[in-house]
Amino acid sequence: MLTKEEQLDVHLPEHVVLNILCRLPLKSLIRFTCVSKRWRSLIISDPQFANSHFRLAASQLRRNVLISTHPIFISEGTLGTTHTMLPSRFHSLDDNFSVRSLTFPSVPNRDIVVMGSCNGLVVLGKFYRHALVPLGQLYCDYYKTLGIWNPSTGFFRNVPSPSFQIGMIKLTDEKKERHMSCVYYGFGQVSASGDYKFVVIPNFGGFMEVQVFSVRANCWKVVKAPYLSPYRLWSKQWGTYSNGAVHWVSHREPGIFEPSVYAFDLASEEFREMPLPVLSHNEDYVKMTQVRTPVLVGGCLCVMFQDFDECSEFWAMKEYGVAASWVKLFRFNVRDLPDVFAPFFSCYYWDPIFIAEDGTVVIKLHKKKELVRIKCHKEEKPVCTKRYGLEEVPGCKCLFDASLYDETLVSVPE
Repeated sequence: MLTKEEQLDVHLPEHVVLNILCRLPLKSLIRFTCVSKRWRSLIISDPQFANSHFRLAASQLRRNVLISTHPIFISEGTLGTTHTMLPSRFHSLDDNFSVRSLTFPSVPNRDIVVMGSCNGLVVLGKFYRHALVPLGQLYCDYYKTLGIWNPSTGFFRNVPSPSFQIGMIKLTDEKKERHMSCVYYGFGQVSASGDYKFVVIPNFGGFMEVQVFSVRANCWKVVKAPYLSPYRLWSKQWGTYSNGAVHWVSHREPGIFEPSVYAFDLASEEFREMPLPVLSHNEDYVKMTQVRTPVLVGGCLCVMFQDFDECSEFWAMKEYGVAASWVKLFRFNVRDLPDVFAPFFSCYYWDPIFIAEDGTVVIKLHKKKELVRIKCHKEEKPVCTKRYGLEEVPGCKCLFDASLYDETLVSVPE
């Protein structure tokens, strides 16, 4: 009596089976892990098969939104109000705004946040986002439970915590009482080598050092970086990955600085400044209050501008690094959708999570705890097509984050 695996071998040669499986959607492959132990090992654990599937499916990848919620239980007692952080929860939102729960592979932890995403791999960490740390205390204490997770397959790999001792030594030598005002981070792939790198840049109030974790080498190292002005804080902590580099955009200070996009090349481990598009009217630069690098369109770097009139413009760099290749995608005014944005029109209260060239924008509304899909056309008013609201938990308030990730089989071996 032949086993299932032997029957498969009789009917189809190995290379034919692999070629067929590599061309199937991820949802079907996950279902087929029940066929046999061999298929399960191939689909879940074989990095070569995962990379082959990723290359063939790259143009048809499903892009989902990863929602992470951080419940805080509020209780009243004789000593006053207490706040208790509950374990973080994760959900996936697909194209149709259908939601499914995700099982976090490690032990439940509080305040686990998403710190980067690339090729279906997500970097997670326990990070105290608003803590001020006194001089002399190691900042590595503020990065706990770092790991790389594939929400589609459940793959998880621990990442050792970084050490910021070099920065602390410098500050101690200078005898300056300083706090860590902000930390920037990003995650991406070096295409030439296939290695993945996680970048952490703490701002020590005037001194910034760059720490890079190589997944392949499984170690951190400090990278010498040019002087980066601490007075031009970057608008988002999470850097945007595109074309082998992680990007952050600096805040603009009216009358002093024009905004700049800083790109950290993961291969050379060097910074460079990127050109921004020239807007239709020069006076618009005076009115711009926010500039961001929110998302990617087909791998292209994007920027979003917003002015005092609450108009937002989205641009894509069609040829990476070439200033003349910036193309305006569309422009819309949030006041054209009062039922969605009111009363929080300011860009500080919402973030674009996903942008497509056809004018589709998925937006996170911070105060309302909602995700909204909007359809924009160049000459027409935007239309809201889908909405998803975070479910309220009795006795709790919830913080939530949303980020884009691809459905892949990609993993990174130890």
